[in-house]
Amino acid sequence: MIFGMTIYDVLWYFMIYSMVGWMVEVAFHAVTVGKVINRGFLNGPVCPVYGSGVLMVLSVLNILGTAFGVETDLEKASPLLLFVVGLIFATLIELIAGFLLDKLFHARWWDYRDRKFNLNGYICLGFSIVWGLAIAFVLRVIQPFFDHLIDLIPVFLGRIILIFVYIMFITDIVITVMTILKLNKQLERMQKMEAAILRVSDGMSEVIATNTMKTMDRLEESRQKSEERKEAFREKAEERKENLREKAEERRREREEKRAALEEQYIHLKKQIEYHKLFGAGMVLNNFAENGHSRYQDIISKIRDNK
Repeated sequence: MIFGMTIYDVLWYFMIYSMVGWMVEVAFHAVTVGKVINRGFLNGPVCPVYGSGVLMVLSVLNILGTAFGVETDLEKASPLLLFVVGLIFATLIELIAGFLLDKLFHARWWDYRDRKFNLNGYICLGFSIVWGLAIAFVLRVIQPFFDHLIDLIPVFLGRIILIFVYIMFITDIVITVMTILKLNKQLERMQKMEAAILRVSDGMSEVIATNTMKTMDRLEESRQKSEERKEAFREKAEERKENLREKAEERRREREEKRAALEEQYIHLKKQIEYHKLFGAGMVLNNFAENGHSRYQDIISKIRDNK
């Protein structure tokens, strides 16, 4: 038993509410933004924050029942108690999850910095109240239905289902973490490529301008000398002028080729990242674009805006 719940129940509750949370997130985003985005941290249809939040609230209620004799039967428990416990501990889960995701992957999957009474954008008063109300409703109205549904599944079959689901879940975690780490490296490469392209372009302008001025100065100098001295100097001046032009043109071509190669690599890397919008790097990039990346937001914005 874990805080009054069997391991079997804990595994079912976590997965059920993680999937329900994912559906709520996708539906909410579709209605408010007008497009479908996989809003979870993972590729699969789960948002572990929701499953963790409900499990923590159930655990706290069971602890309160054991320690203080509080009514823990969800159909009889005080709605105010469910609301308060839900508000506090769902907010705590959201704060911890948001902080860890930000520090580990330098990105946010949600951001409340534009809302009043927020804490570093990880939590805000408005959504904390929403979580409290939602959890009170879920535990009072929906949880008994899920308990009944779980009881209808034969335990042996239920264990097989859970084994399969959690193998997929753990695999998804590993793949997603590897995808995010790889994506961060790709974004870093793109940032360096963009800086290199800018340096090449600036270098081209500088070389052309410098060589033009040098050519004009030397031509003028040669012209003056040719007038003062001999006709042979004029021929040499013309020859030197032509050599300078050829060298400047050669440098310009080299830089142009280098810039074209960098731009080609940049576009290829961009296409790799954007390959799919709902899964993999494309899905992660969508979430970064929506909520911000602490290191590579400029590059992400350009990819999103197709620049």
